[in-house]
Amino acid sequence: MKELFKKKTEGESGSANVSPGGITWYGVDKLLFVRLGVAAVLLCLGLFLRLGDGISLILLLLSTLISGFDVLYRACVRLVKERCLGEELLVSIAAILAFTINEGYEAAAVMLIYQAGFIVRSYASALTKSSYRDRVDPYVASVTVLRGEEKSAISPEEVQLGDILILERGQRAPADLEILEGSATLDLAPIFGHAARREVTAGQKIPAGAVNNSAAVRCTVLGTASDSVFAHAIDAVSDPEAVYGPETDSVERYARVYAPFALGISVLIALLLLIFSTVPTEEAIHRALVLLIISCPTAFLAPLPFMYLAGLFRSLQSGVVVKDAFILNGLSRAGAVVFDKDEMLSTGFYRVSSVKSERLDPAVLLKVAAHAESGSSTAVAASIAKAYGQAIDASLIEEFTEEPDGITAVIDGIDIRMGDAAYMEKNGVTVTDPVGDGVTVYMAVNDQYAGCIYLSDTIRDDARASFSAVAGAGCECIMLSADSPEKTRTAAVSAGIREYYAQCMPMDRLEKIQEIKERFPVNSVLYMGEANGDTACFNAADIGVCVDGLASEASMQTGSAVIMDKTASPIAGAIDAAKATRSTVRQLLLAVLAVKAILLILALLGVTYQLWFAAMVDTVAGIAGILFSSRIWSEQK
Repeated sequence: MKELFKKKTEGESGSANVSPGGITWYGVDKLLFVRLGVAAVLLCLGLFLRLGDGISLILLLLSTLISGFDVLYRACVRLVKERCLGEELLVSIAAILAFTINEGYEAAAVMLIYQAGFIVRSYASALTKSSYRDRVDPYVASVTVLRGEEKSAISPEEVQLGDILILERGQRAPADLEILEGSATLDLAPIFGHAARREVTAGQKIPAGAVNNSAAVRCTVLGTASDSVFAHAIDAVSDPEAVYGPETDSVERYARVYAPFALGISVLIALLLLIFSTVPTEEAIHRALVLLIISCPTAFLAPLPFMYLAGLFRSLQSGVVVKDAFILNGLSRAGAVVFDKDEMLSTGFYRVSSVKSERLDPAVLLKVAAHAESGSSTAVAASIAKAYGQAIDASLIEEFTEEPDGITAVIDGIDIRMGDAAYMEKNGVTVTDPVGDGVTVYMAVNDQYAGCIYLSDTIRDDARASFSAVAGAGCECIMLSADSPEKTRTAAVSAGIREYYAQCMPMDRLEKIQEIKERFPVNSVLYMGEANGDTACFNAADIGVCVDGLASEASMQTGSAVIMDKTASPIAGAIDAAKATRSTVRQLLLAVLAVKAILLILALLGVTYQLWFAAMVDTVAGIAGILFSSRIWSEQK
């Protein structure tokens, strides 16, 4: 049944309405329009022309068969193959029994309305999907490519690997590009979901979806439009499998159980009315048929995929790829976000916190260190050079040798060694200063210990604001770190994190995540980190959230949700989108239940209304629900 439902959401309500090789309109075989037109004419002839009862009955029967033979066929297939009484069977039974009580026009009208409702839902579905996608990925009519010396405008879908493309000012990159000449200022907000600019020059990459905010630049195409990370992100949330959420699953289970139950109740009510009341036989059967029409789950099932689709696209607009509706539902209950300090707070760069020496002036030691490390490309060497802050005199550097744990250099005729404690010990140098919380680089001059430089990790500038946004979405932020308690506390205070755990080894992390999950039995616990981080932590949490998805394609495979940037704040937008989706879904279910309850009560009380009216209300409710899904966007903060 789940696979059948997935296929139905593509259309939007049934691939059986598309004949093989047929010409379609929004997923509907155009032959269906012809059939419904003929059926409508036959219905009018049988209803309004006085052609005799026999001829009118034949016209109404033909109208019903022409418009609904595929509905009856699908009902039989589902009954035989799936042992399932679906909405098609309920409609078919109602139509067949309507003829037995001389209400042939009602049978024809119900089938006509049911099929017309499918067409309108398909059209509304296509417009809804298109509007959601355009919010995230606005349509680009054409791009300019160079073929030889000639410029030509082509569709973004026609861009091929190796093409030379002119990216104009204000234009979105249709695919991943590499700048050949010049430079550009990129607006990455369409990808990251928040204000972000990046300067790129020749040889650097322009990701698909980025907007060029500077002069036109010549670029080469690195892949087709469909190969980019941004395209994969959009495809991930557009997948029909992704919109099959928990409420859809519940409603479908309800339909499996309630449809036969409703059929049985309808028969029972008809029998009770015949036995214990003076209601005519035709009226008793009519009331039972009304109950059958009311029990159709179309008004429930049709809108739900689009509500989840709206939530998934709104999350993507916030810079987060949420893989499917079940994960989106989990985000709506997010209670805690657990993360690793090095992956989420650290910049990857160091700063010199202090210089200690009993033999040299600290400024002199720093100068010597900067010259000695100038041949290295490590982050530590760059940090020492930045702390020195002056030009390096290359003429002073006579020799330089780099090893995995240290360097050896000759500076103005003096032998200099720099490295960690193990490197010094290996070279016969005894250090007298302790190892610091961060990185400690020791120096020896002519194989005599001279002093050390203490470097500390730097925290991202946006760390406090990012985790403040996450806390504002109703989540507790919990940091795990392998560092010492003092260093962990310092980083936590800088980022505004109240709960943190130091000296966490891999097994400690798993135990902490399990403890946190026990504290949040109802809410979801998220683990946030890089795709190449601790995979076990992603699996241990309720939802694994990978960051830096734009730079790492592995993120799309590792995480249940993927933040395109390397920052935590977008997850707050995804959580808001998830909560808005859950709220809107519940409002829909309550509204549809209320409408069906009113119709049911009226039918049981004997208030007379036609079968076609019940079918019309159910169809309109389904279409209104699809349009109502846009409310998820209107609730955006």
